Amino acid sequence: MIMHKDDILFVLRSSRSGFVSGAELAASIGVSRTAVWKYVKALEREGYCFEAVPSKGYRLTSSPDVIIISDVKQELRATTIGREIIHHAETGSTNTLAMDLAQKGAADGTVVIAEIQTGGRGRMGRTWASPRGNLYLSVILRPAVPVYKAPLITLTGAVAVATAVREHLGVPAGIKWPNDILVDGRKVAGLLTEMSAEPDRIRHIVLGIGVNVNMDMRELPPDVRRTATTLAAATGGCVDRTSFAKALLASLDRWYQCFLKNDADVVEAWKGLNVTLGSRVAVSGGGTMLEGLACGVDAEGRLILELDDGTLRQVAAGDVTIMKRKSDGRTQR
Repeated sequence: MIMHKDDILFVLRSSRSGFVSGAELAASIGVSRTAVWKYVKALEREGYCFEAVPSKGYRLTSSPDVIIISDVKQELRATTIGREIIHHAETGSTNTLAMDLAQKGAADGTVVIAEIQTGGRGRMGRTWASPRGNLYLSVILRPAVPVYKAPLITLTGAVAVATAVREHLGVPAGIKWPNDILVDGRKVAGLLTEMSAEPDRIRHIVLGIGVNVNMDMRELPPDVRRTATTLAAATGGCVDRTSFAKALLASLDRWYQCFLKNDADVVEAWKGLNVTLGSRVAVSGGGTMLEGLACGVDAEGRLILELDDGTLRQVAAGDVTIMKRKSDGRTQR
């Protein structure tokens, strides 16, 4: 039934005149006119509005804020990412589901999308608040690259998200190492990369992405709300999540192909989008805290930190806080 409802929506959206007769809808999707009527009523219960006119047929007049997977599939021209898309109204965690599917043999590039996560996860075991109105997806990847290059998948994903936001919405998104996407200094998206590997090969990687799109900020915990924003707030209006999902998947596919061909190009693109390098930062993780100048990333995506004594330290993982400079020249977090 879900497939037929998506097909009806696609046919109605594709109509140049707006109206499509019941007979045309029935013929397009291979069901009876009675079945078409039942599907339309089911869609109305989900929040879609239609105008029905005798001799003209049906016209879609408004849609709820849901991701229309059939539209995404119809228009996406994927080399790898997005050839298979699995959509859930609700799941515990798209990353958990994707890891399970990967272990069962799901194809390279399979995407899992959910409207709501009840157990969304962030880095270092944190909870990722996942209310309705955002975009939550995980991509199964099976790159034929050495294990040591796996961290570059996070950089690749970050470049793809920031690029999609910039190109599709005209919003100047930047990247804070290693996995935060910022708009005006506030977090609008984050990434979580998980891997199953042997010492000499990658079995699979799951790249999880959460983007704050249209959610009501009041649904976030107060401490998160202070440092977060949404694409709707950045653009001044509700964002079409279906259209943005298409743009993001296309960007992910494009940058993944770039990573496979020449990962150095991804690192250079990351440097051009970053908001970390050149700043004094504090990096915490593993029970340690380092402070210094973020002066680069190496070929494997590790942050290069110049400490106060002039020594260089490579950091593979951690939380970065960009230090703010006070009026007296000192820095504060």
